Amino acid sequence: MLATRHYMLDAYGCFVEQANSIMVVNDLLVQITNELGLKPVMPPFLIPYYYCEDAEDGGISAFCICANGSHITIHTFPYRSCYFVDILTDQFFSEADVTNMIRNQIYASTINTNVVDRRVFEGIDGSIDTGNDFGPHYMITVEDVDVDFEKVYTWLDRIAPRINMQAISRPYVIYDRVTDPEYISGILVVAQSHIAFHYSIKERKANLDIFSCSFLENGAVENLLKNSFGERTAINLFARGSKHRIKCQTSSRQLRIEKDEAWRGNIFS
Repeated sequence: MLATRHYMLDAYGCFVEQANSIMVVNDLLVQITNELGLKPVMPPFLIPYYYCEDAEDGGISAFCICANGSHITIHTFPYRSCYFVDILTDQFFSEADVTNMIRNQIYASTINTNVVDRRVFEGIDGSIDTGNDFGPHYMITVEDVDVDFEKVYTWLDRIAPRINMQAISRPYVIYDRVTDPEYISGILVVAQSHIAFHYSIKERKANLDIFSCSFLENGAVENLLKNSFGERTAINLFARGSKHRIKCQTSSRQLRIEKDEAWRGNIFS
């Protein structure tokens, strides 16, 4: 059965050095898998991303695909003093314990968490504030669908430009095991966010995630998904990083901007 428990953490006021460390982010991925008893089907995959148009959008994106169509993703924005963590799993765990574990690894002064059951999507506020929230997180379920390894790869490889997102990797697609696989999972890393695709071969069912750092044209994602998978598609949209713009207006951020501007002025004057 596909993993359905989705834990989301949005953190603000983090330490730049921790959020900007490949080793720290890697250790956090490994610690989450160990503490929650998850079974990774791949090593942690980390992508430093510092060649964006706005230097403050730079940071680290990381993920690990686990058994039963589950994953962990981490996106850090050191110069905005924030980061985002997702854990999609079939394991039950203490939300408070996991939050403390993450906070101990990458400290943040403000943390907001939600845990949602993707079968029912209860207990979460789906209201959207496009002016202040970080971006949309689409959680999608597709029933009674036939896909294979190549179709998962091709869909992930082509989707980003169709919804105005910038891919910074090619898709990473993997079976859950070498012989007699039950699941096909894939993740595409886009500019500081991700698109995930998990498919249960036996159930003929898919769970997809489209997590973006900017809001898209109204209906663009919904139309693309319906065109790809038909009316068997259920779509739920949540905002990530509520009041993101307000929380990012920190003194440390302003000091960073002033220091960088002064450095550039000395180099290029």
